[in-house]
Amino acid sequence: MAKPQITKYDTHVKPRFADIYKWVREGFTDEQIAAKLDIHVWTLRDYKKKYPEFAEVLERPSLWETHVQPRLMQIKQWCEEGVTNDEIRIRLDVSEGTFYEYLKKYPILNEIIAVGRSVTNARVENSLLKLCTGYEYEEIKTVVEEDKNGKKRTRIEKVKRHVPPSAQAISFFLRNRMPEQYSERKEIVLDTKQNELERKKLFLQMIEEEAQDEVIEGEYSIIEECETEDGFEEPEQE
Repeated sequence: MAKPQITKYDTHVKPRFADIYKWVREGFTDEQIAAKLDIHVWTLRDYKKKYPEFAEVLERPSLWETHVQPRLMQIKQWCEEGVTNDEIRIRLDVSEGTFYEYLKKYPILNEIIAVGRSVTNARVENSLLKLCTGYEYEEIKTVVEEDKNGKKRTRIEKVKRHVPPSAQAISFFLRNRMPEQYSERKEIVLDTKQNELERKKLFLQMIEEEAQDEVIEGEYSIIEECETEDGFEEPEQE
């Protein structure tokens, strides 16, 4: 009975599957891998057709493995910062078609994006609620005064400010949360993507306008005072 013929596949290729797997993920070409195995690239491709296990080792990693999966936590952070899907896929360096294919294929990507968006939505809702109800905040400022003898006195003041409710924010909130009671238009309007973009644009414009409005200054208290001969120095923190 004739002995089975031993080929370079048995001696040069099969024993080095672990090395080949590593080379593929490091970006080596078929020509480079063939040279490392001391076989011709045509032989390598012939073995790839003949031996399914070798073809599996040579399979190139997808963009999911190299560009997306390792950055899932980064994607979540981007969503929390309000980055759009289009901006995300550009940062990942994948095409639009590939990105949306992965959204359908890998549920974890959808979950990561949904969690990130929910954080952003909560922040925006809280900001809108504060504009609707009004809010207070404290402002710390340093006041430097100089007497007739040239002595400088540093005073740290804590000023309480109040921002009154915004009629525009209240109107926006009511028209979107309770449109049946507060909508200015009675006809049915389809909720299209363009309408959504217009609402977002209106909300951002509203926030910018509110930021420019004058705030009402409330009471303040002096926290600490100190005097110096040569200039002012900050009071020591407790």
